[in-house]
Amino acid sequence: MDKADELRRSRELMSEYLRLNGLRNTPERQALLEAVCMTEGAFMPESLLTTMAEEKKFRVSRATVYNNLNLLESAGLVRKSCLNGQIRYEKAGYVNKGRIRLICGMCGRVTEMTDDRVRRQIEDMRKTRFTMTEWSLSVYGLCSKCSTAIKRKQNKLNKIHKEKK
Repeated sequence: MDKADELRRSRELMSEYLRLNGLRNTPERQALLEAVCMTEGAFMPESLLTTMAEEKKFRVSRATVYNNLNLLESAGLVRKSCLNGQIRYEKAGYVNKGRIRLICGMCGRVTEMTDDRVRRQIEDMRKTRFTMTEWSLSVYGLCSKCSTAIKRKQNKLNKIHKEKK
């Protein structure tokens, strides 16, 4: 499904959800939904605010973003998760593609990747009394930048200790 089809389908789902719940379909909600649909992977509400202001030239308040992200979550259009103490969102169904998150425990950087072998193993799992609807895998460690920084610090400390001896 391309971006235009995804946006059209998401608009239909949101319109139906709003109608069923007696809510208005405002320009702010439409702009937010479009920004979400154009985003790849996980995003934070603050980055969505920036995207909407800079790229879409549509300014909304922080409260509007948070409230409407909650509404999109209730409508099943986005999923909320907490990674390293930060609230992140991603389009619903994006997780189904089998994304694996590599999360740096030092700087909090999140890198998403795919691995067909892991995806196949997870999707081939058969559990009794359980139907899998989606999955995600988070792997914690150190990114290359943080790992290099730690090695440099360690090398400096080793050099200082050798000089003292």
